[in-house]
Amino acid sequence: MAGSTDSEDEEITGINVTPLVDVMLVLLIIFMVTTTTIQASEAMNINKPDAQTGQTMESNPNQIFLQCAKDGSVFVDRQKIAPEEVDRTIRDAVKAKLADNSDLQGVIQCDEEANVGAMVHLMDLLRESGVKKYAVATEKPKPKDGASAGG
Repeated sequence: MAGSTDSEDEEITGINVTPLVDVMLVLLIIFMVTTTTIQASEAMNINKPDAQTGQTMESNPNQIFLQCAKDGSVFVDRQKIAPEEVDRTIRDAVKAKLADNSDLQGVIQCDEEANVGAMVHLMDLLRESGVKKYAVATEKPKPKDGASAGG
């Protein structure tokens, strides 16, 4: 009966949450590991040169982003290019973006230890492809140890 007081028919008044917590902790660990792995595989370690006169530049869709790493690898919009395909790939990417907007701006970011010739070559490719505006990405110099903020 529904109104019976037999111990066999008592309502469950508590829920065991231990299995739920276990499952959630396992999922949390899986997400943490995969996120770290994804970030490590996509990250490019480029140490930009310092410049006192650098200006902050907002990113916009009318930019093409070229990078050269110290090992000589080149990236277009964060996609690595095979060394033998650099010139053709950059020209094709610029052509496609210029078709969308003739006011395309090139942004070149090279590692401090990269070959200067690589940066100049990227500038030449931009100019040859019809890009009239381009910028070189730099960083503000970091304060030297022991330097005071006021002087």
